[in-house]
Amino acid sequence: MNYEESLGDNLIYDKNTIDFVTIATEYCKQLEQLENTEQTTFVEIMLRLLPMIYLKATTLPQIPEVMGYNEPAVTEDDYNFVRNNIARIMGSNDDFLDTFVEDFKYSEQPVLQTISENLTDVYQSLRELVESFRKGSEEAMHIAIFDAQEQFSISWGQKILNALRALHDIKYGN
Repeated sequence: MNYEESLGDNLIYDKNTIDFVTIATEYCKQLEQLENTEQTTFVEIMLRLLPMIYLKATTLPQIPEVMGYNEPAVTEDDYNFVRNNIARIMGSNDDFLDTFVEDFKYSEQPVLQTISENLTDVYQSLRELVESFRKGSEEAMHIAIFDAQEQFSISWGQKILNALRALHDIKYGN
């Protein structure tokens, strides 16, 4: 069976997939253009984008696994650039205590997390997806959607929720 036969219906061109890639692209763009962004503006943008990303990730069609690998598009420098910019914007509000992390199972105390690292982990996965779609290879796009779905379920879906809780507290908390 070749790649095209394994797809059946071409799920990478499904409306929900296109919507997901569109919102992922917007998220990456926002995080790459933070130079003059104020904290209040950043928080408001994230409070609007993150729920949409989460929702669109849950509406993706179930993509069958295809053997293959996409070369990483996000370098360590890219990751650090985004993380450092978010940390700078968030300042002392970057840190938050979290109980929904693996380390909490072994501790009686919440674990210190940062909004910047949670959001940058999401960025890394979504940027990989966006770059695969930008290249235009159907096989690469298929692998990227499968990888994004898998990473959503085991990692960055929870990171969105954790960051949202912290961002909500910054905007609406005492």
